Amino acid sequence: MSAAEALANGREPTVAQLMSQPVLTVEVGESLWDAWQLLFVSGLRHLVVLNSDGTSLGVLSDRNILAEVPATAEHLSDRKVGDVLAMVPFVSVHPTDHPLVAAKVMASNSVEAVPVLDPGGRLVGIVTESDVVRWLVR
Repeated sequence: MSAAEALANGREPTVAQLMSQPVLTVEVGESLWDAWQLLFVSGLRHLVVLNSDGTSLGVLSDRNILAEVPATAEHLSDRKVGDVLAMVPFVSVHPTDHPLVAAKVMASNSVEAVPVLDPGGRLVGIVTESDVVRWLVR
């Protein structure tokens, strides 16, 4: 059921209805060049960063990578995902949250996407500003 159908049926929409799955991920120790290549090949703009045990540490965006100056292959190969992620606030939402919760979290933390974590902290999806906008115009 879509978020629009949920509203039409008198039910509250949830992040689970908006989020994207599966989620493209990168490990915190990978180079920014590897992360950039993954984004480029996939056509996506966001990667959820995981530590070695699979725990979500946050979202790395194409803009985070492009902010690295100079954004050359050599420079990006020398820098790790964790170097940039340290400057990005860690925020997340739950699948049962209302979409407006995700929008408020993104707006108040100046991020474009947030990982969706189940109650046990396991990554189950990602919700982006574009997902929220699509929900709003339905």
